Amino acid sequence: MAEMNQATAQHLFEDGAVLILLDVPYGTEIGINMNSWQAAENFKGIKMIPPGLHFIYFSSCSSEGQLASRTGFFRYFREREVVVRKWNSFAETFDPEITDEEELNRFIQNKKELDRYCGAFPYDSYKKWVSLSRHITTETTGRVLPTCGYIMSATALLSECSNTASRASQSKSASVPLNKMTADNLMPEMKENLDTVINYTSIDRFIEGSDSAMITKCATDSELILNSVLERCGSWQNVLAELQWSFLCFLIGQHFDSFDQWKKLVALLCGNQSSIYKYEDLYTELISVLHFQLKELPEDFFVDIVSSNNFLTTTLHNLFANISESTASAGLKSRAQKFSDHLTKHFGWDFDLEPEDCEPVVVDEFGNY
Repeated sequence: MAEMNQATAQHLFEDGAVLILLDVPYGTEIGINMNSWQAAENFKGIKMIPPGLHFIYFSSCSSEGQLASRTGFFRYFREREVVVRKWNSFAETFDPEITDEEELNRFIQNKKELDRYCGAFPYDSYKKWVSLSRHITTETTGRVLPTCGYIMSATALLSECSNTASRASQSKSASVPLNKMTADNLMPEMKENLDTVINYTSIDRFIEGSDSAMITKCATDSELILNSVLERCGSWQNVLAELQWSFLCFLIGQHFDSFDQWKKLVALLCGNQSSIYKYEDLYTELISVLHFQLKELPEDFFVDIVSSNNFLTTTLHNLFANISESTASAGLKSRAQKFSDHLTKHFGWDFDLEPEDCEPVVVDEFGNY
């Protein structure tokens, strides 16, 4: 835990960014990165924010004290930047940032008066945040961010528009007793709001148009799929950035589709032996990324979510075996062994045992396993 010394505090006070949040209702959950609070009566925002990437999130609070689903957004802050957003009580979210220069200057001039109503950035967890987000760039965020700009933990649904004829038909039959099936048919058809969908890189089990031999190769060694993902992401650094982005959206944003993407990326990277030598820097950094990510998961997480299908133990067994059997450098093999020993000591996982699902996968010409 990194404590803020006087020099750091003075530097952030003078050069840190300020996020001014206006009209936030009492009890609303407000968070930044790894920390969150419930807003007090005079809460006006967060000050002393270090420059760089941060994740801001919020949940409205009912009169009974129940928090709504979490909504968040990534934001890059510049030194001394002042960002102002106002709460929209009807939509229970924040309006877009105030961009009018004259209005923004008024807040900048009143920065000292607002200071006592702003909470200080939680610097004690900042080092942890950096270790979990250091590969993420503006390019990553721009590529995968939903059209709406928000990460929503609850799926946003839209109802299909009804036409005049269907409404007239329903009106004429309104006085007729309805059975359950008829009533269900009259319910509006709901669909996911595509503006809220995160644009993750698709990871297929095999490349479209492959014959049965190629499908079998993709199932047993994911080099071709990895190369396709690398090409679409642009670089191995961007693949790790998406791995971190999806993990943070799941861990902090409570977005469970992001957990699925994280699992797919982990499985893809760990299941590939033939590219380890070619992308040794990628795998060196992957071990570091996974090390910090696994430290943040609660102990019961592995029991409740992962251990039910033995995902992590099987996947990491593949990673360690692939590195050990590859032509990678002694440095990478040593790094992998140290990570394996650490996980065995911390979680009690035995990577020397062969997982039950490590049998060769063979498919027929129709792609059936």
